[in-house]
Amino acid sequence: MLLEDDMAVTDVAYPFDVSLAAISKHLAILASSGLISQEKRGRVKWCKLEPDALRSASVWMQGFGQFEPVNLDVFEKFLVSELE
Repeated sequence: MLLEDDMAVTDVAYPFDVSLAAISKHLAILASSGLISQEKRGRVKWCKLEPDALRSASVWMQGFGQFEPVNLDVFEKFLVSELE
């Protein structure tokens, strides 16, 4: 979802059937790992994808030799199908 544009935490949480607190916790973990960044604008917290961190993670996973290159479009389609 963040591939297209920055998003408010509430917008990230909207399609999921879990609490906003749970989504916020997951996003905080992604932020602490550097995969996303978060910025407070007024009363709203915004999330931004950090593509360089994803690139580094992909290179790291490929180093194990058991992972294919990450195709985020295919991964997104998989997630959507699992959530339906």
